[in-house]
Amino acid sequence: MRVKTSLPLLMLCLIAACSDPRATLIPSDMATWDKSLAPTIEKLTPEEKKLFAAWVVRTKLSESFGGEPMPVGVTVAQALEQQKKWADERQAKEAEERALKEKLLAEQAAIAKQIDDTVTVTVLNLELEKEGFVQRQAIKIGLKNKGDKDIKGVSGSIKFIDIFDKKVGEMTFGYDKGLKAGSETSWSGVRDYNQFIAEHKAIANLQSGKYTTKFEPEMIVFEDGTKLAVKK
Repeated sequence: MRVKTSLPLLMLCLIAACSDPRATLIPSDMATWDKSLAPTIEKLTPEEKKLFAAWVVRTKLSESFGGEPMPVGVTVAQALEQQKKWADERQAKEAEERALKEKLLAEQAAIAKQIDDTVTVTVLNLELEKEGFVQRQAIKIGLKNKGDKDIKGVSGSIKFIDIFDKKVGEMTFGYDKGLKAGSETSWSGVRDYNQFIAEHKAIANLQSGKYTTKFEPEMIVFEDGTKLAVKK
């Protein structure tokens, strides 16, 4: 059975289609937009206006960096759909990146806590040694194995923090003399002092009782070959 559409109904459909601003073709010449497109865009919802503006900016930026030129024959509705799809995909990608970052940070924090629960590292002495024209920053640290496994070596850095809770510098170290479970030891190290390096000078100027230190672990190697490592 054939259904006939009356002429008045057909005309109403055509008028409705023409009155929909989203059905408007976007002119390829942006110089004409003020007259030919601006009145149409004004009929869009506030959210659609934002989407359309974002589509224009993204398209023109892509074109300026060697991408495809602004497409011809695209309607406002298609531009809105393209921008919405792009925004949704970008939002999903950013969510994936945030989730991965949070996962890795949580893993690093868990490993750092394991290391902190296994070994204590503290600064016993800090001084600037002079020998002729040569100066060296010397540090002596104490280590305690709080775990139940023998340690082969420990590496990390000592952060120096002033009374204003600002990190002024750090010194790295690697201890490889072994540390039995439950035992304590000390380690001494030096590095050449350069007065023109801000961190060296800041550490040298620290006064006893006016700074704190923080051990930031890098790795513990156990005698059985297992390791705890913080990924940077």
